[in-house]
Amino acid sequence: MPPKKTPGGGGNTPGKPGDGKPPLKAGGVDASTNVTGAQTAIENKLTAGRGSTQGKGDGNGQPQPQQPRDTRVPPDGVTFDDPKRPNLGSDGKYYLRPGDNNVVIDDPKDFSRTITDIDNPDTSTGVLWEEKSATNATDVNKWVDKQVVKKIEAYIEARQHISGYENAPVGIQFTTPGADPAFRTAVENALANLRTKHPGVDIRVEWAQ
Repeated sequence: MPPKKTPGGGGNTPGKPGDGKPPLKAGGVDASTNVTGAQTAIENKLTAGRGSTQGKGDGNGQPQPQQPRDTRVPPDGVTFDDPKRPNLGSDGKYYLRPGDNNVVIDDPKDFSRTITDIDNPDTSTGVLWEEKSATNATDVNKWVDKQVVKKIEAYIEARQHISGYENAPVGIQFTTPGADPAFRTAVENALANLRTKHPGVDIRVEWAQ
């Protein structure tokens, strides 16, 4: 005689309404179909018992991955306790808010050392802009070295301390129209050299018309 089959537990327990999950068996897992199906059923039961760490179902029983946290926004628990550095969080990172300008970035490991100040952090595009009103200079090469090369490199260094802007584009906005052609050429050449020196950095320039 063929061996008697032992019946599994009876009945189904319906899933929660709207959770996108199929009903779960109340009894044991039916392994008579195949081993893979049994393993899947076990994993599903374990997940249902402890709660998924992923997002809600997509309506087809498939969990959706959680959206990554916007690192430009301070996480819960971060406070801003330094009145001299209102953008510095208690986690050692600077945070930029819409409308911020002239944000001083001091080295978090040595507050006596100021890296730079970010003139115009554009939080909508994610670009860190230095603003200049100059259209020419008495000593163009000296001006470009100090006001373009050193400034852009300071911005590049400062990025690591600004949450969500560690790989942000940096650039210079010239706010006054009518830049002298030789002056403009010197600036453009210096920026080209910086792009070669820092190939992974998006370095930009805007000229007022």
